[in-house]
Amino acid sequence: MLRNKMPPPGFTLSDAEGRPRSPEQLRAGKPLLLFFFRFASCPTSRRDLAAYAEVHSRLRAVDAEMAAVSVDAPADLRRLRDDLRLPFPLLSDADFAVSRAYGVYESDEVDEGPQPHGEPAVFVLDVDGSLAYGQVQTGPKGSATPSELVLMLLYMARNGGRYW
Repeated sequence: MLRNKMPPPGFTLSDAEGRPRSPEQLRAGKPLLLFFFRFASCPTSRRDLAAYAEVHSRLRAVDAEMAAVSVDAPADLRRLRDDLRLPFPLLSDADFAVSRAYGVYESDEVDEGPQPHGEPAVFVLDVDGSLAYGQVQTGPKGSATPSELVLMLLYMARNGGRYW
């Protein structure tokens, strides 16, 4: 189980272009918001990703980075990124290994989307790479909004990139 103030598991995942990406590269010394979404064709995921795209400039204004993770293949993520004009990296966790390591809830709806797939989850890593915030859901609705997360990241920006 992930705990606040502790470093979460490291990983390297392929982005939509097939390039390897790690939290350290993505953070670049800044807080990092990781949004785990269900899958590319999920209407709720598409709505959530579009909402993150709308606040992306505010995330950057508080000196934070963002990436989104799903079980989709890089080619599917590339189409999704282009279709929604997403300004942040999308990462492929095709074998669900990183999602499991982060404690993302695994869906048991076998007739829906790629298998396995996770339900939404949000994690914020501070400037040191330690966990500052985590929320894991058991269904597709009810997460903190992107605007609410921007407020938390603004607080962190005013405190040297740290929550604690």
